[in-house]
Amino acid sequence: MVPLQTKTAFSLLQSPMMPSQLVASAKAKGYTAVAMTDNDVLYGMDNFYRAAKSADIKPILGLTITIQGLATSQHYPIVLLVENQTGYHNLLAISSLLKTTSDVVTFDMLTAYLAGLYIVLPSVGELPVILGAEPDRAMDMVQSISAVSDANHVFLGVSTGMRDELIAQLRQLSENTGARLLALTEVDYADPQDQFAAQVIRKIGQGEVIANVAQAQREPATAYLESADEWTAEFVSRGLGDAVANTDWIAEHSEFELVKSKVTLPPFETPNGQTSADYLRELATTGLKNRLHGLSVDETAYQERLAHELDVIVELGFADYFLIVWDVLNFAHKSAIRTGPGRGSAAGSLVAYTLWITDVDPIAYDLLFERFLNPERAQMPDIDIDIPDNRREEVLSYLHEKYGHERVAQIITFSTMAQRAVIRDVARVFGLNPTQIDALSKSMPRDAADLEAAYESSQPFRNALIDLPVDGELLYQTARKLEGLPRNSSLHAAGVVLSADPLVQTMPVQLGEDGRLVTQLPKGPVEALGLLKMDFLALSNLNILDIALREIQKTEDGANFNIANINLNDDATLRLFRHGMTNGVFQFESAGMKNILRQLQPDSFEDIVAANALFRPGPMQNIPHFVARKHGQEKQDVPDQSMADILAPTYGVIVYQEQVMRVAQQFAGFSLGGADLLRRAMSKKDGAKIAAMKTDFIAGAVANGHDEKVSEQVFGYIETFAQYGFNRSHAVAYSKLAFQLAYIKAHYPAAFYKAVLNDAIADKKKVGAYIAEAKASGVKLLGPSINHSWQGYSMNKQGELQMGLASIARMRRDFRESILKERQENGAYKDLGNLIGRLESKYRKVEQLEPLVYAGALDEFGFTRKSILASLQGFIDAIGLAGESMSLFASLTPKVREIEDFTPAEKLGYERDYLGVYLSGHPIEPYLSAIPDNSHTDISSLAVGMNQATVVIYVENVKKIRTKKGDQMAFVDGMDLSGSISITLFPQLFQRVAPLLVPEKVLVVTGKVDQQRGRDDIQIVANTIVEASQFIKRFENQTEQVTATEPGTGRWYLRITAAAQAAGALDALNAVVMSHHGNNPVLAVYEADGKKLALGQRNWLSAGDATMKALQEVLGANNVVFQAD
Repeated sequence: MVPLQTKTAFSLLQSPMMPSQLVASAKAKGYTAVAMTDNDVLYGMDNFYRAAKSADIKPILGLTITIQGLATSQHYPIVLLVENQTGYHNLLAISSLLKTTSDVVTFDMLTAYLAGLYIVLPSVGELPVILGAEPDRAMDMVQSISAVSDANHVFLGVSTGMRDELIAQLRQLSENTGARLLALTEVDYADPQDQFAAQVIRKIGQGEVIANVAQAQREPATAYLESADEWTAEFVSRGLGDAVANTDWIAEHSEFELVKSKVTLPPFETPNGQTSADYLRELATTGLKNRLHGLSVDETAYQERLAHELDVIVELGFADYFLIVWDVLNFAHKSAIRTGPGRGSAAGSLVAYTLWITDVDPIAYDLLFERFLNPERAQMPDIDIDIPDNRREEVLSYLHEKYGHERVAQIITFSTMAQRAVIRDVARVFGLNPTQIDALSKSMPRDAADLEAAYESSQPFRNALIDLPVDGELLYQTARKLEGLPRNSSLHAAGVVLSADPLVQTMPVQLGEDGRLVTQLPKGPVEALGLLKMDFLALSNLNILDIALREIQKTEDGANFNIANINLNDDATLRLFRHGMTNGVFQFESAGMKNILRQLQPDSFEDIVAANALFRPGPMQNIPHFVARKHGQEKQDVPDQSMADILAPTYGVIVYQEQVMRVAQQFAGFSLGGADLLRRAMSKKDGAKIAAMKTDFIAGAVANGHDEKVSEQVFGYIETFAQYGFNRSHAVAYSKLAFQLAYIKAHYPAAFYKAVLNDAIADKKKVGAYIAEAKASGVKLLGPSINHSWQGYSMNKQGELQMGLASIARMRRDFRESILKERQENGAYKDLGNLIGRLESKYRKVEQLEPLVYAGALDEFGFTRKSILASLQGFIDAIGLAGESMSLFASLTPKVREIEDFTPAEKLGYERDYLGVYLSGHPIEPYLSAIPDNSHTDISSLAVGMNQATVVIYVENVKKIRTKKGDQMAFVDGMDLSGSISITLFPQLFQRVAPLLVPEKVLVVTGKVDQQRGRDDIQIVANTIVEASQFIKRFENQTEQVTATEPGTGRWYLRITAAAQAAGALDALNAVVMSHHGNNPVLAVYEADGKKLALGQRNWLSAGDATMKALQEVLGANNVVFQAD
């Protein structure tokens, strides 16, 4: 007995059973073969095939398709099963046909694809419906199918649930037509206890509710996979032993392989009949001359490297591949589409550099070709291409036009039912309302790996389940069964597949929303089939760079600016990195990265590359050593001095995979190809390969004159680091893009902020941070203007930024577009009446115009905002009376009724509501002007590890919760001029300061800075909180008291190391000043840049042991000196 009609989770939202679960269940229940027959699609075929092969069970691939009936106009299912390789390819074609046509599919449409397939008319279908009433039509139907295929390939499905009379009729029909009976029971889930989960997932797909959950749970299971013995016995008891035997017959005769095909690239059409190899050499040679023009370099080294790379590429048969990629990039460059400097190991190829595929000189940065294309591994090269997110469509269109729609497809991906989403889905099916669903979802912890972990770790989540008006335990257990299943399909963010032949010959495809082909298989199986995959990644940072460069070139001093010529060791740019001022800088924006930069204090592009490579899971553990060695606080030990030059740029720490390769090459005599194989084995922790290659390494090292014991140490050293090493080619390429953005930020801030603000316009938190930074850097920001704003942020000739109309909340996009269109066509709006008179009638409503007023966009009309608001209805009524007669409207137009404007606080509040930022001022400013700068830190300068950070915040929101013990604590969202921060108050502090925790209050908070759990954002865990007004009074009183005392007796000298600065020493010093204020001058020396700073009198200190002890605790015993007069 073999199950031949099974549905898996890849019949989306119809089954809770993954193909691998189907195989495992079939194996456990005594089957030697099993079929997968999902509805119309072959999404799971690779998963199914490989699971079956791994379990040593025979896979039979099939489809359940629904087509228009042969004898009626109704639609009925037919099951198709693969007999052989021809049938396999025909099954691909049929699934593709079903998923690429909107026409009603008939049997006639399939006749060309039925060779090599078994056709099964299932027990629930058209045939049983017509058989009893019209046996002749039933016979005609079966004979017409047999005529297209043959009777030996046609089967009549029977099930144990059929009436005896129907079974007898089907047996008679079988005898009359030659089509055999086939034991067939539909399987939707593995076990009886899964029937309820199957109901729920179907209801999720249908968007319906289960009316009676308890009753549905008790329903009998009918579509589960019974054991082979049970099913056989059931069918035999009904006299259907032959139908069971026929399932075995199909399994015995079904033979197909899911084999990796030979990569067939579309042949590149070269000019003048040249071979691909010759044309590639010509392009690369010309490209090298262009790249080296005007440079003082060893041209021979470049020519030899190029010749070597070209020989490898041609010998491996990849010339067409490089030409295809070059052609796409050539199209992009001719179309003024900015592409990235490189991605992944491709930046290590000189050929790619000469073809302008990449923009990083691999020789200058010691990047290795063999890390990209290893002749000893001979795998298809993988060149990923970054394209601005707003130009990717143009590149895809070019590929389709050049190679044909049937040969190009984007790659599918599947969104799965993640823990929070599946809880919401199941709760909806259980009948909970949106409020209840939200509350349940919010009770779940953010950082749990899965539902089980969420349940085990969170009492609030367990309580929320208990408190539900439905069976919370059943809801949770059902969600667990569905967690991780595919929910819907979408497009892979980057993947595009390209073939010399129509793709349907190799894999199933379907139509995407744009009418282009999409693979039915995800990325992994596509690559396993041997097809050429190219990644075109949409990168918004390239659009940011492009916008900024266009703005720079409009300015007088930037007309000839070329980003390619910037100094990658520019000090002004490096200063931004040292201070962690990297908002808007690609890959350097996170709080953790900023913290690393402040510790590292980078003074070269190489340091930026290293930071990029190190700030990743795994390599992170080497950051403390790297920083300490850079600052001379840790010895740069290496097992052998022959490694010193290789590891010198990274202070003796192996940061890059290429360093592992260089050590293997120079120390042990490996070829770079062999060194790449060693690097690969170590990074994958392949014990067997590592052991084998260790023998070769030791032997090679000894042959090179090294001591065997030292060679063992060197191997152990690189093995330790290699598993965490990062691809240097990728790090250099992406760091170059980051540096370019940072350079613009340092030298052309207005252009930079225009670009990043437009990119982040929908992200109010980012917009607020960018605006604060822009103001701090001296960029003037103008509010929205009815006559000067466009949709997004714009930059005028004076270098000022103007907010766009899209920045205004509650303003419809079509209204904004209408305003701008009218202004472009007929000129500026002269006054309020002129504006209202020129609006389309549907927009002449007070509620449409109010956002413009509150945001200040109508200020240029010369009236207060409150006056304009009070006058809107009168103007609207006047134009209504005048009809469309502007002359009559002019005579009826009322005057603006002038009244006193909003208070400054009210105006700021409306700006915050409608623009997301405070524009004309900030509620915190009056307090900051009275608080010394050195007594607190800007939020944007906070870093993880600061133990005593002090910030001045404007309270935006307060969330109070109870701990497991029932004590109250709170989370406060606060902001200053530089950004926002979350502050945690544990119960003890909360009890003392609860009355202060009120929105719109200004507070001074001191505490430890650390990472929020499960998020990149930082937070302050507060230990003291006071009102800003009280803080100011306290400081002023201390200053007055000190001023009245005797003169000082000496001078303090403080050395502030980079490590102490990164750990928050400056904030801790402020606390020392508060406690030990005195009349002794203080001179601070900053170790990082040697800067000396004489602190102002407000920061002078008292003499004495208590002050000395407090300073030494912050700075270290060797960094504090008191010199008596």
